[in-house]
Amino acid sequence: MSRFYNVCGSTALLAALLFPSPFVSPTFAISAPNDATSETPSAADAALEQARLLSVAFRQAAQKTLPATVNIVVKRGVDAPNAAKSKLPFAELLPDLPEKHLIEGAGSGLIVDPSGIVLTNCHVVAASEIGKSVSVELSDGRRFPAKKIVKDEKSDLALVFVESPEPLPFLTFADSDAVEIGDWALAIGNPFMLGSSVSAGVVSAKGRFLNSKDGKQFIQTDAAINPGNSGGPLVNLRGEVVGVNTAIASLSGGYQGIGFAIPSNVAVWVLGQLRDKGRVERAFLGAPVSALEYDAAKRLGLAPKTGVRLGAPFRDAPAAKAGLRANDVLLEIDGQKIESPETFEAFVERAAVDRDYSLKVLRNNEKEPKEVKIRFEIKPENYVGVPLTEKMVERGSHRVDREWGAMLIPSTPESAARLGAPGREGIVVLNATPGGAAYKAGLRNGMLIVKLNGREVKSLEDFDAAKAEATPETGIELEVVQKSEAKTLRLPVKK
Repeated sequence: MSRFYNVCGSTALLAALLFPSPFVSPTFAISAPNDATSETPSAADAALEQARLLSVAFRQAAQKTLPATVNIVVKRGVDAPNAAKSKLPFAELLPDLPEKHLIEGAGSGLIVDPSGIVLTNCHVVAASEIGKSVSVELSDGRRFPAKKIVKDEKSDLALVFVESPEPLPFLTFADSDAVEIGDWALAIGNPFMLGSSVSAGVVSAKGRFLNSKDGKQFIQTDAAINPGNSGGPLVNLRGEVVGVNTAIASLSGGYQGIGFAIPSNVAVWVLGQLRDKGRVERAFLGAPVSALEYDAAKRLGLAPKTGVRLGAPFRDAPAAKAGLRANDVLLEIDGQKIESPETFEAFVERAAVDRDYSLKVLRNNEKEPKEVKIRFEIKPENYVGVPLTEKMVERGSHRVDREWGAMLIPSTPESAARLGAPGREGIVVLNATPGGAAYKAGLRNGMLIVKLNGREVKSLEDFDAAKAEATPETGIELEVVQKSEAKTLRLPVKK
């Protein structure tokens, strides 16, 4: 099974590279170029010229890109047993006193503003506030300490601000939507902490979603991406950034021909928000969406992978205000076809909130779609939606767990039977917010929670008591039932 790896570097990965096997540099004979006047150009000559021109394009793109691609150097202090203690008399009688060691790791980044703004991956500088120092090293050897770091975990992007006495070289962005499969791409970065490196390949795929739970979209490339390349640019032959290198799919942890980069259009949007606001504000629809099954699309006369089905809108959310209903099929937004829940949600989170959008909607199996106007809103922090269809919410019999990002209500005999658990009692998951802790752990709308850490829960009071007994070290184990099938999930618990 392939595994996905973030590709920031560490000193552990460098060990095998420091002691290479001895080698002898071969001697090459250099022949003089053919006299173009004495020989008619052949097909081979034409092919060589095309290859030479491609090599020139690679070279020019690299020369443009390398000065503005940086190494992100991260030093962190770790506690280790005091090595000097063993040299003292009666060492076994002395307490273990920890001593600090500095471990240096690295990733990559790209300068996006001559004033000293560097874009990189969030996971490269993830724990930079705690016992770490971060600096930015240019290809010419200059090193600047980070003065400020702002991060967005959801997109896995971060900005590192440095101060330079003179303007720094910087890169520009291309439109990642215009990138086509098969286009040449160069991955620039600092693999294995070796320093600036360039690898070439093509764009292998677009619109990859490695994990539908987090909604992150990627460009796939076969340009070599290795540990240390995280945060570096993926560029076209003009040296323009089309993506930010982020992860690889690998059985070994190293390069196996499948790398992933955050599209430049996403990076530019996140960059602007982090620079101007210090955080990323995302718009939201306020209703769950799901893929339209093949048979359902066929019944409606739609092509496969056309449209998404809407769940029950949440109270006072944009979907409800626009008059959308459960089971509506959304076909287009502002003339752009909706192909999957992932692409639609990626569109919505970057939508403007100061204008109306036009949705084409099929309702009640009608053949002709209707037009619905919708205006999106910024999603509140720790938002948990309240479905309009649940009457028990109106009576106050519910619990909003913002730590997990879930809304819960006690079951009734009718709701338990409807969920495929007749005769069972428990807590119904009315809404698990995508991106929340509950959703990431596998909790979904319509699941029936019957046990917490082996303890039966039949009321919200039982739920609160069982959760209160859990510790951050053990977390909490949930037994849930969905469609007559039982499964076990584990969720974190904060202190």
